[in-house]
Order: sequence, then C-alpha cells, then structure tokens
Amino acid sequence: MSEQKHEYINEKDVIDEKYDLERSSVVLEEEENSPIPEVAAIVSNTDDPSLPSLTFRFWVMATAFSVIISFCNQFFWFRQNPITIGMSVVQLLAYPIGKFMAKVLPSGFLNPGPFNVKEHVLIALAANCASGTAYAMDIIVIQRVFYGQNFGFLANFLLILTTQMLGFGMAGVLRRYLVYPAAMVWPANLVQVALFGALHKDEDLSSGQWSRYKFFMVAFIAVFFYEWIPTFIFPVIGSIAWICWIKPSSTLVSQIGGTSGLGVGVISFDWSVVTAWLGSPLVVPWWAQVNIGIGFFLIAWVIVPIAYYTDLWNAKLFPILTPALFRVNGQSYHATEVLTKGQLNETLYEAYGPLRISTFFALTYGVGFAGLTSMLTHTWLYHRHKLVAQWK
Repeated sequence: MSEQKHEYINEKDVIDEKYDLERSSVVLEEEENSPIPEVAAIVSNTDDPSLPSLTFRFWVMATAFSVIISFCNQFFWFRQNPITIGMSVVQLLAYPIGKFMAKVLPSGFLNPGPFNVKEHVLIALAANCASGTAYAMDIIVIQRVFYGQNFGFLANFLLILTTQMLGFGMAGVLRRYLVYPAAMVWPANLVQVALFGALHKDEDLSSGQWSRYKFFMVAFIAVFFYEWIPTFIFPVIGSIAWICWIKPSSTLVSQIGGTSGLGVGVISFDWSVVTAWLGSPLVVPWWAQVNIGIGFFLIAWVIVPIAYYTDLWNAKLFPILTPALFRVNGQSYHATEVLTKGQLNETLYEAYGPLRISTFFALTYGVGFAGLTSMLTHTWLYHRHKLVAQWK
C-alpha cells in the first residue's frame, strides 16, 4: 500500500480535482486527510461521537428556519434581482440562538449540554433543503396570474411535492457519482464548512494573530454597514449604466449599455445585485468563472447584437431584451385571446397569430437546450471511464 502511495505522489507534484479516482481512494484509505489541499485545509478529519445531534434545540430551530427561509426566498424570488437568504444566514443566526438556548433551558431533554457543531450543521442542512424555490411554483403562479386558472390547494401541493421528491430522489441515486468520490469537490460547501470551523473550532494562535472567528466578525460587521449604502442611502450605485450618460436620448446606447438592455459596461456596488443569479464570485473557481464569462460575452454581447441589428426574424419589431410576448406586428401578445376555458383554441390562435419573443430570449433559450445535449456529450467523452468505475 505504501509503495502505491509513494508512486502516486511522485507521479504528480500537485494533486487537484483531476486526479484519478481509483488511486485517490487508495490514498484516502491510508490517510484520513483528503489529498486535495483545499479540502484538507478546511474539512476536519476528526469526530466526537459523544456529541448529541437530534436534540430539542435542533428540532425547534430547524423547523422554524425551514418555514421562515422558504417563505422569504419564495416571496423575494419575483423581484427583478432576486434576494436569496442562503445557508450562511442560517448559520449566523442559529449560532447565537443555540448558545442562548443552551444557557437558559433547564438541563436534561431540553438542554443536553453546550450547543455543538453537529446540531449547528444539521440545523443549517435542514433549512438549506427547504430554502430553494421550487420550479413547480412558477407553473402555479403563471396559471393564476396570466391565465386565471386555479386548480386548488391539493393539486398545487401534490405538484410541488412530486417534483421536489423527484429531485431529492435523483440526488440520492447519484450520490455514488457526485458525493462519495473524493474528487467531487463542491466549492460552495467548503465555504460553509469553513464558517462552521470558525465558529466552533478552538485555534492555537500566536500573539497578535487573528482567529478565524475574529476575522469573520470584522468582515461581517463591515459588510453589514456597507450594504445600507446601496440598499437605502444611495441606491443609484446598485446599477450604474455610465455608457448611457454619453447620450441619454439615444435608443442604440440605451440598448447596448442600459440596465434594461445588454448592460455593457454596467457597474454595480451592491453585493445582492452581483450575486443575484450566479452566486458569489468568491466561491466559484476561476476556471468556471472564465467559462461563464466567455460564454456570456459571446452570446449576450456578440451574437445577440448581430442578430438584432441584422433584423434576424424581424427582431427590430421588438425590444432587444424583454421577457414579454409579442405578436408578429410588434404589439403585445395577450394569451387569453387564444384560450377558451383555459384550453388553446386553434381557430382563435390562427386568427390572432403566432407569438414572438425578444432576440435575447430566443437565442438564450436555444443555447440552453443546446447546453443540455452538450453536457451529456461532454460527460460521456471525458468522464465515462470514471462513471463506469463508480458503477462497478
């Protein structure tokens, strides 16, 4: 075993996420630390089985946070720039509440001892599972708002429950491919693990050295006070379309550099705007950010303008970027005009005409469908051997 280990380490000076799965499993069996430096530096390789986990504090806080966070995230999902209350918020709120409950509750069933990291992790995991907005909710909202259809609480509840269970079921089936292999590193989860460590882990520090907890609290307080500026005091810095200042009356400049256009050159000093759709850039690996950036540049700032200004599909009859629906003559499309009792009336549809969407949405929808097939092709070409090995 040791010969295999030394041979593996000599072959590669730096072990990253691309190392061979089979050899990594050999190393992990011999060493408790992960061979991936980022994981080894953050994730603890020790466990205290005496710590209680499914305590009264866990059930109370997990239930409360799951209900509150899921409601807030769904409520704010309909904003132009959605605000998402993530797992970090639950971590920060659960810690002082858990400490307080451990101090005031009577010892015994209600208070088995000090608030520990296992309780904290389980509370955050439970709330995180409930925090995501269900895609099926969009179906229900669209039916009620745009089509005046309401199938009742039971039907809507079963629709959401079914789709959510399908998602959790697929996650369970794919654990052996996406969770169990040591090479499957999820960068966003490392951030949460680091925060748990900062709150609960005792550190041996030299004189004048900051602990993780102290550094985190300083950064947290600084960001808390700063966010008041773009949110309430000076909201204009949330999205600065400085290119439009050159010629405010120009439609072309507005389409290219406006916040309701392609957004070329738009600058934001509001962290909630920066992280509204793609998450925190501090978490996403550099190679992924480069891929996203290049793809966005080519689609949004090269292909879309070319298609629009060459009048592809009569594109100039519609705004360059809008989620609205249009008729072939550029007028707004009212879906209720082609429906009879919630069903498509083909006669009315032929008379009213087909619907059209903006150039940006037409191309991004097409690229999205192409991305699904390309993802399957990429996985088969580059990862099929690893998948087969995990299956066996």
